Amino acid sequence: MVGAPRIRWYWVLAALSLALAMRVFALLLADGVTHYGDPLNYLRLARSVADGHGLSLLNSSGVLASTGQFPPGLPLLLGAVASVVALTPLTLTIVNTLIDLAAALLLGRLAAQLARPDLSVPVSLAYLLWPSIAFMAPLAYKEGLIVALMLAMIVALLEQSRRTNHRWAALSGLAGGALVLTQPSLAPLLPLVFLVFVRRFHSASRWLTTCACAALATLAVMLPWWIRNAIVFGQFVPFTTSSGLALWVGAQSDGGMVWKLPPPEWSRAGEIEASRLAAAEAWRIISADPGGYVLRCVAKFPLSFLNSNWAIDQLVLARGQPLPQLANSVAMRFGPTLVELAAVLTAFVGLVRHRRSPAAWLLPVCFAQVLLVSIWFEFSERHRLFITPFWLLLAAMTVARQPKRTTGA
Repeated sequence: MVGAPRIRWYWVLAALSLALAMRVFALLLADGVTHYGDPLNYLRLARSVADGHGLSLLNSSGVLASTGQFPPGLPLLLGAVASVVALTPLTLTIVNTLIDLAAALLLGRLAAQLARPDLSVPVSLAYLLWPSIAFMAPLAYKEGLIVALMLAMIVALLEQSRRTNHRWAALSGLAGGALVLTQPSLAPLLPLVFLVFVRRFHSASRWLTTCACAALATLAVMLPWWIRNAIVFGQFVPFTTSSGLALWVGAQSDGGMVWKLPPPEWSRAGEIEASRLAAAEAWRIISADPGGYVLRCVAKFPLSFLNSNWAIDQLVLARGQPLPQLANSVAMRFGPTLVELAAVLTAFVGLVRHRRSPAAWLLPVCFAQVLLVSIWFEFSERHRLFITPFWLLLAAMTVARQPKRTTGA
């Protein structure tokens, strides 16, 4: 068996204290500011759900109307919270911190499942300290929930590989369905993850049975969303009505890394038609310079590691920021980026050094997701945040000493 070294309690306490301090600091920065972008829209959707209006936003005519532009996972969760308590920066910090704790525990369990129980506590603490995760605590962003659901899916899948009943397969599929409803662009990640762990199952038939059971559970989660969209829009909308807009943003000549407001006439045309118009314009841009589009998209992934920290920017650049001078602080805006970049570079070393380890299998899967799907649409730092647990796991394997193997009596 592997002898896992004990971690001194005061180091754990220090790490947890720092993780809490980072979230309190973010909360102080969020006090009194005006949210913008996705956090603002998710708050509006959540309050609409809590008020009994469902997933609705004001349309171009100023009328509250059902929308399919945003995935429903986070708004439904926050809507449930808003039905009990007001959504404030403090409330969001508490909710997001609980989600982060769940993700950290799942990451620790994953490390143990992948034969590195000695890293369970270190990687869990490192996740709680990851700057982009910690500093987005007071914001209505879905990235933390995405990580938690993805880890739940993988942990349940690996649990199923050791068992004969199908309970964990169903749980994996339920988590996968919730993941797609939270971030639809990660739908291709589900079959890729199941495929990469085929060797963990004793036979191909058991793996196929697990896949079928998980797929049925995923479809059961997705079905209400499909029915709702068919009723609202009169047609099948598998994910959201904003896919055309995301492609249009991703095709922009300025790099496609920042969301752009569409022309007003598109908004007046309705969501489905706006998406169609945006997709048509995107294909016009792409066909005019296909080589440039490919180069811009391929560059998005490495360039996303060189930008200021997106979570910090959301706080220090917001209107009403009580400390506006922080917007000019290079250390504040780029310091977290350097910390994360160091961990990522260490993880690449681990990918080479531990390429035969099961823990290294997940990183290429994430690369495939990014290269096959994500970069061709709007793509920035937060769109690769789902890779964070695997950066940390491989980085920890790189810097940690290989545990000694001991034999029992």
